Amino acid sequence: MKFHRTASAVAVALACAVIPPSAARASITLANIDFWVGPAPGPTVHHAVLVIDFAHPGAPSSAPSLAWGYRWPAAESRTGQDMLGAIIAADPRLDVTGLEFGFIDTLTYDADLDGRTDYSHPGFDPVTYSYSNYWVNNAVIDGTPPNFDNASHILSPNGNPYADIAPGKWIFSSTGVAGRPLADGSWDGWIYASEPAHGPRLPVAALIPEPAPAAFLLLAAMAGWLRRHQNSRHDSSQAADPSRTRQDD
Repeated sequence: MKFHRTASAVAVALACAVIPPSAARASITLANIDFWVGPAPGPTVHHAVLVIDFAHPGAPSSAPSLAWGYRWPAAESRTGQDMLGAIIAADPRLDVTGLEFGFIDTLTYDADLDGRTDYSHPGFDPVTYSYSNYWVNNAVIDGTPPNFDNASHILSPNGNPYADIAPGKWIFSSTGVAGRPLADGSWDGWIYASEPAHGPRLPVAALIPEPAPAAFLLLAAMAGWLRRHQNSRHDSSQAADPSRTRQDD
């Protein structure tokens, strides 16, 4: 499923400067994340983090592990599906299939926006049994149904899995993204593997897209609208006064 790149995504790209890749570090915090989707931070806003690790056997050695940030009003509820869909809509390099069903089939990343996939989580591999593993930082409460489809069944987020002090823990999710309720401080992660052995590698911050292509597309769209508007006015004036003739020749 290809998510529509909204006008707001273009506005984000136009408004933000390009930020260089994050340097290698032993941990990553909210302050290190450059690409945020949603409202500005504040006391009535919750936040979550999405990590996608594109490394797996057969992937290029340069395959990165990347992190994006997501914010939403604290008075509203959100799921992992909402976060992934919003980030895909805002970042033209990232795409997914299967999100509408809540179970991810493929994840792709076009790092240089040339129309070709540079890194990916392919669909299920029947030979190696590899697939996209979904990880979260919330544990299911003992004695309750082993899923995340009811927020009362899960513990609060146990912290940043990459923190230097008292790090949280990645937990293999027992449900798809549609059934995973986000809480303030949630981390969601993806890796491609044959079995859920571990969570994503330490990520670096995903870059904010180059503003130039978005600006070009926006200007082209505005020029097209002006041409259509002018043609419409010309046609209307001709219809109102049939005696007028075109002077184009």
